[in-house]
Amino acid sequence: MANRLDYTYRRLVNALGPGRVARGAFETFVYGHDFAAIPKAAEFQFKVAPDFVVLPRTTEEVVRLVGMQAENLLPLVPRGGGTGLYGGSVPNRGGVLVDFRKMNRVLKVDAATRTMVVEAGCTWQDAYDRALAAGLFLPVYPQFALGSTIGGWINSGGVGFGANKYGTARDLLLNLEVVLADGRTVLTGADRVDLGTSHLNLGPLVWGSEGTLGLVTKATLRLYPKPEEIRPLAYAFPSLDDAVPALRALAALPVAPYHVMLIDASHLQFLKAVRYEAPEPTAMLLVVFEGPKDEVGEGEKLADAAMKANGGGKVAAETAKRLWENRLYQYPTRRIANGLVICEGVVPLGKLKDALAKTRSLQRAMKMEVALTGQLVDANTVALYPYFLDDETSPLPPMRLGFVIKWRELLMDQGSPIGEMLGRSEVERPLQGHPMGVGLFLAFNVPAMHGNAHRFFPAIKDAFDPNGRINFGKMHQIRTRFGFPGLRRIPLMIAALPFKVLGAVKAIIPKQDRFVRKYTGEGRAR
Repeated sequence: MANRLDYTYRRLVNALGPGRVARGAFETFVYGHDFAAIPKAAEFQFKVAPDFVVLPRTTEEVVRLVGMQAENLLPLVPRGGGTGLYGGSVPNRGGVLVDFRKMNRVLKVDAATRTMVVEAGCTWQDAYDRALAAGLFLPVYPQFALGSTIGGWINSGGVGFGANKYGTARDLLLNLEVVLADGRTVLTGADRVDLGTSHLNLGPLVWGSEGTLGLVTKATLRLYPKPEEIRPLAYAFPSLDDAVPALRALAALPVAPYHVMLIDASHLQFLKAVRYEAPEPTAMLLVVFEGPKDEVGEGEKLADAAMKANGGGKVAAETAKRLWENRLYQYPTRRIANGLVICEGVVPLGKLKDALAKTRSLQRAMKMEVALTGQLVDANTVALYPYFLDDETSPLPPMRLGFVIKWRELLMDQGSPIGEMLGRSEVERPLQGHPMGVGLFLAFNVPAMHGNAHRFFPAIKDAFDPNGRINFGKMHQIRTRFGFPGLRRIPLMIAALPFKVLGAVKAIIPKQDRFVRKYTGEGRAR
């Protein structure tokens, strides 16, 4: 094995040069996790550190790397900025991790067609800035836009800023350049002709595939005219439950808000622990309008009236401006602990109150500090992001991760009601929600997330990657570091069991989490 790895290293260095190939323990360790807190126990099941890290600069070099995989038989794992939440860009069996951050150029901004062509390793923030400099607007981008790359978020899917007015990143996709497992390069659409989401465009198939179908190297994105003004407004409520009627009113406004963010008091309490200037903890709605000044002004009048009619109090303009300016720095509380875990899911707007109640019931049952934010996805859908602190350096089993499993099940109305933990059931009405993200651990959710459609996922993977060369062992199965029969994969039916058991133990232990209170001096004023 050592000789094969040494030979592979020499081949990679010959292809890319010594400065863009790494195999040292420190370099590979850094790539053994993403934004998610990967528990130490995971290293017994998965080889999360890659054997090699490579940084290609061109599509031709990516094609060369794919061709070399047939020789070394090491899996290829694509990675962008490492801002994923569930380990989608983390290896499960080592291999060659392809870091795309050297492919970070904005190749073209075309004002005539309102499009831009960018390489996969360009961050969304850089693409946004280049579009603005050309008098255009990239309206949709992720909450980790400073580090999240174009290819990374396209592969991850999800919703981001601007979704309420402009849709998801999938709605911006005109064309993708993708290197397939056999070394061929394919264009999924066209740069100038909008093929939409019809059968003529393969882009939506790649979107959200978590890097399992091919290596995205370039993207052509749709742009919009630069807005004359972007105006954030903030409104305070006693609780998010009290803000739900106001949220319905916002969804029905004739002037659609560009972005609507839900902020729970617990989130501001988390922020207050590390930022003195953060607003006092209370539930808030951050409402943002963009466009011509007269349209923005009309939107503000309509929002003011709707919020006042539903019990909301308008917050100072400076506070709203600060919240919007800090929108890409939502999780500074991570510095309190050695890890932070974010859950993602969507629920119908009509089920939001039930979703909030179930989330808080689960939090109390597991004696955890859980903060919550969210956003209006469209007139009928809300995305929720509960998150909590954890210590990924601890050798102890990750009991708090049981919250992730249980919360996702609550969204999908799976399993027993929450009363199995509490001894009673506070809310029993189904949520009809949907969790987001699969990554390294959560493939056991896929059958419930996608119903009968999940049966076709292995066939789609085999059509694109019959030999399992690219990010293999994810999405529809969980492959481990072992090559022995019986150990090489974890049956989906039992994959969640350890997390559920640990979550139940966490609920039994009388100790309440105190990450934030400990940091602020047990809650005393500083």
